[in-house]
Amino acid sequence: MSNAIDPVGAAPETRTISFLSLLFGCTAAPIFWMGQLMLGFGVTAHACYPGDQPVVFTKTGALFTALLVFDLVALAACAAGALVSWNAWRQVRQAGGESHTLHTGEGRSRFLAMWGMLSSAWFFLAILFNTIASLVVPSCAF
Repeated sequence: MSNAIDPVGAAPETRTISFLSLLFGCTAAPIFWMGQLMLGFGVTAHACYPGDQPVVFTKTGALFTALLVFDLVALAACAAGALVSWNAWRQVRQAGGESHTLHTGEGRSRFLAMWGMLSSAWFFLAILFNTIASLVVPSCAF
């Protein structure tokens, strides 16, 4: 970027945290939640109705184990997104100097880090509830 367009340059707080880590923190949880919904619906729909007639889907096969493993991977991805966002928020907060409660939400990096922590927490709960529902609720109801 030319100095003629922006003679001051980027804000100092934007240089401390990688944008890709902020992007991962904000998008990991929603992407894995959507993946859990689409994979769970698609796989169980095909397992229950592979043809014209429905079949009984048991929760002991390899398919159920694969769905459960993906649910656990999705929970781990949410936790990783929250951890990356928390680490970014902590670094930006320490780089800011004074830590007044009023000023902790200022700046793009702080906002994205806080958004990543909050969205990871909410989507973690959504994935956890979907996982519990897939364990308790019968997959194929006739």
